Amino acid sequence: MQNMNYYYDFSGQKFNHPLSLSINSFDRKVFSRQTSLELSYVLKGSYEVITEHISHSLTEQELAVIAPDEIHILKKLQPESVILTIHIDFERIPENMLGSCKNLFHTILCTPVSNATLLRSLKEEIRRLLMVLFNGDSADGTDLFALNEIMMKILCIAKKQRNTPFEQLPVDSTHHENYVRAIQFIDRHYQENIHLSDIAKTLSFSTSYTSRLFTRYTGLSFVKYLSYVRVRESLEDLLEGKASIEEISGKCGMPNSKSYSQIFKELYGITPSTYRKRFVKNLLPLPEQETRPMEFTQKQKELLTKVFHLDDTNRLLFHAEGIQIVSDGDTLLCTLSDARQKELLLSQKEDDIVLTIRPSCTGT
Repeated sequence: MQNMNYYYDFSGQKFNHPLSLSINSFDRKVFSRQTSLELSYVLKGSYEVITEHISHSLTEQELAVIAPDEIHILKKLQPESVILTIHIDFERIPENMLGSCKNLFHTILCTPVSNATLLRSLKEEIRRLLMVLFNGDSADGTDLFALNEIMMKILCIAKKQRNTPFEQLPVDSTHHENYVRAIQFIDRHYQENIHLSDIAKTLSFSTSYTSRLFTRYTGLSFVKYLSYVRVRESLEDLLEGKASIEEISGKCGMPNSKSYSQIFKELYGITPSTYRKRFVKNLLPLPEQETRPMEFTQKQKELLTKVFHLDDTNRLLFHAEGIQIVSDGDTLLCTLSDARQKELLLSQKEDDIVLTIRPSCTGT
C-alpha cells in the first residue's frame, strides 16, 4: 500500500499544458523514461537516484535534474520521505518555440556541495511556482502567464548547465551495464509473453545470473518487476476511459484483470477503477462554468512553507556566482562574496539609480 500522505497533483497534461507538479511519498518500484525534463526536489527524508550512469543519495532540500529520455528511478530510503517533482513535457511545447533543444539538457545532481548555484536558482523558481499555485487555490484559478514564464525560466536555467562528475554506482560497471540492458529489454517487450529465460538468452546471460541482477538492484523478482512495468505502461489507456479493465490488462500483458488490479493496488494504493474515477471527476465541468481550484492541504502548505520560506517577505531577485540581490519589502539587499575583488559604482539616470558591479582593476 502506497503512502498517500502529502499527495498533491497539479497535472497540466490534463489541459494539454507542458507543466506538471506533484508531491508524494510513493515508493517507486520500476524505472521510468519520459520525454519531459524532470526536476525532483527532496522535501523530507532521502532518496536514491539511479540512472544508466549514476547512483547517488539525495537528502532534504537537494535536487536532481533528469534529462529527457533518461531511464531512471528514485528510490525512497526512509519511510516518511516526501518528494516534489516537476515535469516539463517537450511533446506539448510547439517545436517553433524550442526547436530540438531537448538534447541540450543533461542529468545533474544539485547539492550544497555540488552545483550549489544551480540548486539555489532552481529552488527560487520552484518557490515562485508554488506561490502561483497557492494563489490558484482562489476562485480566480491559476495564472497561466505566470506559469508559462516560470516554466521557460526553469528551462533557461537548466539548459545552461553542463554535466559534472558524479559518484558512480558502487558496483562493478559490467554488472550495472547488464542490468540496464535487462531493464531496456523489458521496456521493449513487456506486452509479450516473456520469461526470465528469454532475457537471459537474448543477452547471453545465465538464468541464475539474470535473476540475481533483478533481486540485487530492485529488491524484486523478475515476475514482480515485469508486472509493475506492465501496470505503469497501462495508465494512459486506463485514464482515456474507453477500454474495460479486462481489455487493458490483456493489452499490457497481464494474465487477467484480477492480477492486474492486485498489482495496481500495490503500486498506487487504490484500485484501477477508483483511480480512473478520480481522474474523470477532475475533468468534469462544474455547474455554471465554475473553476475547480487544485487545492493544497494544510499539511502540504506547512511543509512547503517551511522548506521554501513562502511566508518570508524576502524575495530572491538575482543570483550569480558571488552576487545575490533580494528584496525585503521596499529595501533591496545586495550581498557580495570576495567584495574586495569587485568595484561598485553608483550613478543616477533621471529617476533611476544604477548600481554597477564589475571586477576590480587592482584586486585589492
